[in-house]
Amino acid sequence: MWCGGVSKTLAPGYRVGWIAPGKFKDKIVWQKLVQTVSMPPMFQEVIADFMEHGRYDHHLRGLRHILHTNCLKYQRAIEDYFPENTKISQPQGGFFLWLELDERIDTTELYDIAIKQKISFAPGRLFTQHNQFNNCMRLNFALQWDDKLEADLKRLGRIVKQVL
Repeated sequence: MWCGGVSKTLAPGYRVGWIAPGKFKDKIVWQKLVQTVSMPPMFQEVIADFMEHGRYDHHLRGLRHILHTNCLKYQRAIEDYFPENTKISQPQGGFFLWLELDERIDTTELYDIAIKQKISFAPGRLFTQHNQFNNCMRLNFALQWDDKLEADLKRLGRIVKQVL
């Protein structure tokens, strides 16, 4: 079975995707009928036209460049504003950075402090069913980089340092 979609790369609100179900075709067709009464065909047609004329590949090249640049900017800001012992992942895809902070930091508690200042991240504990990654956080670097975003990362770095 092979599945794909454009929800993360082009049109999040459209929820347009595709599937080559192979031997699961009958089950997939049934599930589609049961779960989705109808999908506005205009969304599907617009995206199909966009892809048919090569615009999606062009869009992806630009998006990859933006994401790579953002990732580098985030990494630089984290190196500048967070404690020296902060470990930063080197993602090979996607649009998230994984940070490992000092072991004394509980990012769930840190989240409560940061959210009051309108700064959001995902505490590492959310990504396990066990009591792990309590000192880790996930940051989304797909946001548009600007002065406010850099200032927010600087404030987050200050919050992390204060918690220590």
